[in-house]
Amino acid sequence: MSAPPPAGEAPSAPDPGDSGEPPSAMEPPPAAELPATAPSAGRETLPPTARPRPSANGGPPANGGPPAAALPGFPWPPPRYSAFSPIERAWLAEGEAPVLGDVAVRLERAFDAAGYGERSYYRIPGGFALVSRIERIREDASSFEPPARWTVEAARVREGFIDHIRALFNAPPGFYRVIVFAVTDEDFAAAERAPTSAEAREWVTGGGLRLPEGIALQPYGARHYTTALIYEFERRGEQPQASVRMPSPATGRMHLEKAGLWQALAVR
Repeated sequence: MSAPPPAGEAPSAPDPGDSGEPPSAMEPPPAAELPATAPSAGRETLPPTARPRPSANGGPPANGGPPAAALPGFPWPPPRYSAFSPIERAWLAEGEAPVLGDVAVRLERAFDAAGYGERSYYRIPGGFALVSRIERIREDASSFEPPARWTVEAARVREGFIDHIRALFNAPPGFYRVIVFAVTDEDFAAAERAPTSAEAREWVTGGGLRLPEGIALQPYGARHYTTALIYEFERRGEQPQASVRMPSPATGRMHLEKAGLWQALAVR
């Protein structure tokens, strides 16, 4: 214990480490303190000294980057989903000291390999959520070939991602899918109800474009796990908007396989 301050002197400011704040609210450790890991054959990994700087979405280096608190929060516990699937830990992080930024990079590369474009980041307790763009699917959960896969992007809606999401709720009758990867070290269960169309419009479009350093540098510890949450929507001709299909006739793994994400993540 430190000695009390001499009489007449103001006590020193408390140590931030004793503040009781959760890990996500504290400053990340300097990159130099992260132990080095050896890359595995046939798979690219980020050296620890590089982890503080690259953007998870492959964009320009993040020199400083926004604080973790700047990232919007995803509804938690998550709205009731149509299906779900756990993701193998070995597919997302390797080495002795993986960080959440490594997982984000791996998920983004899987989205790219499976043909997805836009995605949004959200803050959740103990980690982050990564939300996919919306795609049109068949009733058996299989993806259409482009351009039919993205028919939600009607000719009159080409201005931006928010317009694409809004178009879903005025889209032609059929089935649509949103995939959310939840990366956390906390246990959770789905909320009692599924999202409404208005809520879905809000949380699919309001996320961050990259993972802030305040989250990216946090360890992907032994308690962390990643789960794919599948939100399947159906729009019938007589319905004014799409509604969540709950439960989905397809399992979470089937959704990921037919989206091409399972195979992309399994590649080592």
